[in-house]
Amino acid sequence: MAFTVAVVVLKGGAGKTMTALALAEAAAEAEAAATLVDSDPMGGAVRQAALAEETGRPMRATVMGLAAVDLPKRMGSITPGADFVVIDGPPPGALKIAKAVMESADVVLMPCPARPGDLDRVPATLQLAQDVGVPVFGAFNFYKRNTNNAAAAEELVIEYGVNMLDTRLIDSTKVSENYGLRPRGLVARYGRELLDELTRKAAG
Repeated sequence: MAFTVAVVVLKGGAGKTMTALALAEAAAEAEAAATLVDSDPMGGAVRQAALAEETGRPMRATVMGLAAVDLPKRMGSITPGADFVVIDGPPPGALKIAKAVMESADVVLMPCPARPGDLDRVPATLQLAQDVGVPVFGAFNFYKRNTNNAAAAEELVIEYGVNMLDTRLIDSTKVSENYGLRPRGLVARYGRELLDELTRKAAG
């Protein structure tokens, strides 16, 4: 069976799709048979994969869309041959789909923007994962070293009890320049580091 990572946080603008694309691409780069399942009805990951295709530098991971509450029952049939699957979580409010995504996964990866105002839905995300019974790891993105926001965000995730990875995506204009492209530069490195650390720690 494929090792499956659900990229979920119950808040918009938290970098879910970027994280999912980076992780799936890193797995494919490492010669895994990688598939990304986009569970957002708006299809952000599918759209970005299509844009990357147009540049002549397509995603190496297979990218498909499926926003369904019966996702756990359908995973085997939609990801045949995959040995690493990333599920890009749904938007805020789609709680039934978010629950189905978590139920389909071996582990949840929760992108955590390093800004206190963007972490208010972390406790609810943790609670949903606890209800499902799936382990959760957090990873900071939009991280600016030596700033009040970063310090406050670090205090909050400790208060919330998030099991944070050491991997962080530094805030940079080069990150936004990745839109519609196969991950490169900082984002590609973020994906590789996530893949390495997450798979090691999930294995215990």
